[in-house]
Amino acid sequence: MVLCNIECLERISNYLDVSLLPLEMQENVVVTTEHDLNKKIEGFSTILQFLIEHSKYPDILGVNDEIKALSRQWLEYAVICVNYADTPANAKRVLQELNVALRDNTYLTGTNKTIADVTLYYALHSIMRELTHQEKAQYVHVSRWFDNVQQEEKLRKHLDLISFDLLYLFL
Repeated sequence: MVLCNIECLERISNYLDVSLLPLEMQENVVVTTEHDLNKKIEGFSTILQFLIEHSKYPDILGVNDEIKALSRQWLEYAVICVNYADTPANAKRVLQELNVALRDNTYLTGTNKTIADVTLYYALHSIMRELTHQEKAQYVHVSRWFDNVQQEEKLRKHLDLISFDLLYLFL
């Protein structure tokens, strides 16, 4: 199973208020969709770029070229690394890497939420939901980021609010 899948793209398209074209998985990796005159858009990142271009949130990729480049790097990271974090060993590695990256940042690209945060929130939700309170404390920066991002109701729509209450550690 991969985490950057059709369900993730559907959630992102709903968040961006963009109608999603029909999707399918091919070889458990590539996502394709039909577009204008039987042309296909292939790949998670490419479809995501299509959704961004057709959304009413022009700054969701970033407000300047540097932030846009960082967002695109994080989207590639999602496809290359987070996508396969459905095994415990890969999930641990991804959470460790993200914990370091988020040590000095509120969001993945700095101080403003971008499509990278939205994408990784959806891709990581199932992993974060399964973590114990001790594991969440071990990844304190990821937990802080995730809890911050999930507070937006529009983003969390139909997903469980995950508890990050550290009081459970001391009971």
